[in-house]
Amino acid sequence: MNLQIISTKDSHVHIAVTGKVSQDGIPRDKEPIAGLLGPDAYTLTVLLDLKDAEVIDSSGIGWLLICQKRFGEHGGRMICYSAPPAVANVFKLMRMDLVFDNAANASEAEKLAGVNAES
Repeated sequence: MNLQIISTKDSHVHIAVTGKVSQDGIPRDKEPIAGLLGPDAYTLTVLLDLKDAEVIDSSGIGWLLICQKRFGEHGGRMICYSAPPAVANVFKLMRMDLVFDNAANASEAEKLAGVNAES
């Protein structure tokens, strides 16, 4: 799994997730989003672009659940968008589509986040 900042504006950040969404190979004491964005990561609104995510496994779901909890605890928000069919099907099968905020594309994710397109 690779994370890359696509854009940052005000209090929201677009992050691209590529490869297999999994915690395989990630040390337990490391958190990829906090490592990428710093200690205040969970106070932000993070829009996760999943279009280049190949698959997601149970550890990847677990990671997203932990992230979701941390965002809630620190006043931030996580919105997943552009999930390919392989990832979207796992979300539906595990009923994560009811847990995570999801959007079809970046524009809808920004609307869901309340981001003003003109700002």
